[in-house]
Amino acid sequence: MSVSYQQGPVQIPPVQTKALWTWDTTGTYPVVKGYPTTGGPTKTGLLPQDLQNFIGIPLQFYGNPPQSILSTTILQWIRWAEDRIEQETNILLTQTWIASNPTTNQSMTQASGLLVQDVAKGQQLGIDYDLADAPYDFIFSLAQDEGWMIRGFRWRPLQSNAYGPNDQTACKNVVFVYPLLDVYFRIPPSWYVEDHQFGLLRLVPAQNVQMLPLFAMQLAFMGFAEDVPGGLAFQYTAGLTANDYNSAWSFMQQLVLCEAAITALNILQGTVNYGATMTSMSVDGVEYKTQYSPNGAFSGIIQSFERQKKELMKTARDKVSGPMITTL
Repeated sequence: MSVSYQQGPVQIPPVQTKALWTWDTTGTYPVVKGYPTTGGPTKTGLLPQDLQNFIGIPLQFYGNPPQSILSTTILQWIRWAEDRIEQETNILLTQTWIASNPTTNQSMTQASGLLVQDVAKGQQLGIDYDLADAPYDFIFSLAQDEGWMIRGFRWRPLQSNAYGPNDQTACKNVVFVYPLLDVYFRIPPSWYVEDHQFGLLRLVPAQNVQMLPLFAMQLAFMGFAEDVPGGLAFQYTAGLTANDYNSAWSFMQQLVLCEAAITALNILQGTVNYGATMTSMSVDGVEYKTQYSPNGAFSGIIQSFERQKKELMKTARDKVSGPMITTL
C-alpha cells in the first residue's frame, strides 16, 4: 500500500503504525506474549527469583509440609504490581505504542495519515498499537499567548528511538479532529517540540503555515465554545527502556518489587499458623512460645516495604510532574 496525505503544497508521508509489544493475535482476543524491555513476560524484566531475593523470606504457603508456589503465580504478582504502579504514577514501564484514539475505519485511517495492515478495519490492537487511550480535548486557552498549543500527555515519559536511532520523535502523528463530521487537519511533524521526561508537546509552526489560518477559521466558526471535545488525536510512543533501568530510572524496579512484596506477604502470612497471636508447648520443663502481631506474622516487614514504596513513589512522580497541564 502506498498512500500519502497531501496537505497544501507539502506532502506528509503516512505513518506506519506497528505494535511494540509481542502479541499473539491468532485467537479471539489479542494476548501479550512479551515486552520490549527485555523480551520477557514482565514489563520491567523482573522475574520470580528477583522477588524471592528481594523479600528474603521463602515464598511458600506455610503448613505441614510447606507448599511451594508456582513461578507463574509469582509472575502474576509482579505483573499486578507493575500495572498498579503504572496507574498510580502514569509512568509506563515498557515501550508502548499508544493510539489516542485508534482509527476504526478506512476513511478515518487515511484522513489521519496512518498506514495500517488492514486499512478497511483501521488500527487493530496487537498489530498496529499496544494501548488504546481516549482522545484529548482541544482547549483554546492552551494555545493562547506563549502557550504554543502546549499539550501534556497522560502517559510518560515519551519515548523516541522506538524503531531505531533514526526514529527521533515520540509523537508519530498529531491530528486536529472535528468529531461529529470526521474532518481532519494533520499537523506537520516539523512543528513538534517535545519534552520527553515531562511528557509535553508544543506545536510551533515551522512550515506550511498558510494552512493554519484555514483551520483557525474553522475553529472560529465553532466559536460558541472554547474547546472541542475529543478534538485532538495522537499517535505516540512512551515508556521506559532497558537502558533507563540501567541509569536514572533503576529505582522503578525497586518500586515494583516493594508493591509485589506487599501483595505476596499479605497472601502468605495467613498461612503462618493461620495468623495465631500466641501458641505454647511444654516438653520436659522446656517451654516454647510463638506469638505474632495482631496484624499478621509479616506485618512488620510489610510496613517496611510500604514505607519504601511511599518514598519511591514520590521520587517517580517528581521526575515526570513538570508544569501542571490539563489532560482532558
